[in-house]
Amino acid sequence: MRKIFLLAVVGLLFSCNALQAQSKKNPWTPLDSLHEYCYLCHNEQHLIRDPYEHTKKKEWRFVLSSGVVLATGIIMGYTDKTKPYTEAELAGLDKNKINSIDRSAINNWSPATSTASDAMLVGISLIPIMFFSENHTKKDIKSLIVLSLETFAFNYGLTNIVKTTVNRPRPYVYNTSLPPSTRTDAESRLSFYSGHTSQTAAATFLFAKVMSDYHPNMRLGLKTGIWIFAATIPALEAYFRVKGGKHYPTDVMTGYALGAFSGWIIPELHRGFHFKKAKKSNFNVGFVPIGNGMQMVMGLSF
Repeated sequence: MRKIFLLAVVGLLFSCNALQAQSKKNPWTPLDSLHEYCYLCHNEQHLIRDPYEHTKKKEWRFVLSSGVVLATGIIMGYTDKTKPYTEAELAGLDKNKINSIDRSAINNWSPATSTASDAMLVGISLIPIMFFSENHTKKDIKSLIVLSLETFAFNYGLTNIVKTTVNRPRPYVYNTSLPPSTRTDAESRLSFYSGHTSQTAAATFLFAKVMSDYHPNMRLGLKTGIWIFAATIPALEAYFRVKGGKHYPTDVMTGYALGAFSGWIIPELHRGFHFKKAKKSNFNVGFVPIGNGMQMVMGLSF
């Protein structure tokens, strides 16, 4: 399974590089001065636009906000006084108190699957590097890396805040076939919600969102493929975490939803600056003589 995942990532990287190389080889004819050639876009015509506003004056708000969430999560993690279960407490646990959806996960245990989920987490967290491989995102790479770090900081901080607040026992705590040393380890009360799933979802949805925002006229098949990739990878990660015995189904479902939200909302809020700027623009109407009549001219200035 790990080999399949690595091949998928390598294939996606190769495809992006191939598309970029193709865009440099093919001749093109722009529709007008507002368009340029782009192999990713429909009819190979890319509308020249910047979906985000990259200004330090406004960016600091996101840096500060995500930094506060991250710092809060880290501090809560270090100051969490909740102690792992003792062997005596294990004897008093009742699996019948777990809801029917999550109860199916208590006998899962696979260290190999857990290791595969760790490898997937690391690999997918590097996905912002792919912004280097596309001509239109590459020109804003510094801003996009900052945006990616903001997304990851917000998501990681939020995950830690919830984990240390809820202190839900992991499913393997109820697995009597495991040795007590495993069932009472330091992470035995950090089940809700899945940080692996949320981080993976944040990374893939961030990638799909940014690529879609930069290419609103992207080829339908390519756009569909990118969003299928974004939705499938965290779902696979969620499966690994449940199969490995680290999380309940509701842990990974919550992690998926909040991670996807983090990956979508941070770029979307950056788009909000762009729209606010457009709302303040001036709309002008005028008339100019032409032949035996008049022609109305309309213009939008920023």
